[in-house]
Amino acid sequence: MTDSRVRQRRVALGRLAVVAGLLAAGPAGCLRGSLPPRQYYRLSPADSVSGPARAVNAPPLSGSLGVAVYNTPGIYGSGALVYRVGTTSYGAYPSREWAIPLGEMLGALTKEIVHGRGLTSGRVAYDAPDSKNQPYEWRGTVREFDEVDGASSVAASVSLAAQLVRVADDSVIWSGAVRETQPVMEARSIDSVVAALSAAASRAIARLADEAANDLRRLAAAGARDR
Repeated sequence: MTDSRVRQRRVALGRLAVVAGLLAAGPAGCLRGSLPPRQYYRLSPADSVSGPARAVNAPPLSGSLGVAVYNTPGIYGSGALVYRVGTTSYGAYPSREWAIPLGEMLGALTKEIVHGRGLTSGRVAYDAPDSKNQPYEWRGTVREFDEVDGASSVAASVSLAAQLVRVADDSVIWSGAVRETQPVMEARSIDSVVAALSAAASRAIARLADEAANDLRRLAAAGARDR
C-alpha cells in the first residue's frame, strides 16, 4: 500500500471515529439539554376571601366539620400542572409540578376559607384521621383545574364540586358545584398562572361555602314553618 493510500485510509478512519463519537455523545447531550429542572408550586389563599366573612345570620351547622382530601380524577391526580387548548385538548407540563398533591392543597385551602364563612359554629378540621371524627364532612372533587391557552390570552379555569355529609349515617345534606375563571396577567409566567389558579380556587371554595350555608338556612326555615 502506497504512502498516499495509507494517509487516505487514516483520514477516512479518523472521520469515522469522529462521526461515531458524535453519534454516541449526541443523544445524551440533546437529552440533557431538553429536560429543564423540575419546578414545584403551591396554592395560596386569595386575600379577598381568606379572611372572615361578615356574619349576617347564625351558622346553619353547630357541629364540627371535617374536610376530606379532594378527589382528583384523571390527569388532575398526576401531580403536574395541567394546561388546556380549546375545550378538549389537554396536556401536562413535564417539569412543572405541585409541591403537594392537588387534592391535599385544596383540602387545606378549604379548611382555611370555610372556617370564616359562617357555615358552622364548630371547628373546621383538616388533619386526617381527625377530619373523619367530626359530625359533618366536606367532600370535594376537582372537575377542572386548568391553564387555558386561547388564541390571544391565557386564563385559569377552576371547577369544583362539593358535598356536605352527615357522618353518622353517611347521608348527603347538601351538594353543589361552581366554576371560576381568572385572567393570567403575564401569559408567559408560570408564577402568574399559579396565582390565577389560586385566586380562582379560593373564590370557588368561598362560593361553595356560602351557597351551602344559604341553602341549609332555607331548608331549616322551611322545616320550621312546616312544623
